[in-house]
Amino acid sequence: MAAFKDHGVIVIDDDEFHWKVRHWVGGPVAGGGCGGLSVTVSTDPGKRRELIVEFPYVEFGQGKPKSEIGFANRLQGCIEAAIADGYRPNSRGRPWIWEAEPV
Repeated sequence: MAAFKDHGVIVIDDDEFHWKVRHWVGGPVAGGGCGGLSVTVSTDPGKRRELIVEFPYVEFGQGKPKSEIGFANRLQGCIEAAIADGYRPNSRGRPWIWEAEPV
């Protein structure tokens, strides 16, 4: 089995979202415990507003996602939810942080 790639591209409505793993396991979070996998997403990295998707620790633990396709589908759902909540991928400004709900 090939190693899990730490970057990729997801296409949503003719926009290419380039994603890259920021870190596999994070530091402490509110309420105790520690953060999980964190991914940065942008339509034009370094030039357009960055989306930071923070997954809960319980979803992947200290390991990597088991399926690249499953992870891509999960990340796509998070991007779409962030857009519905107000994230504008082709704007500029501070990073938009999206905390994914546990599945």
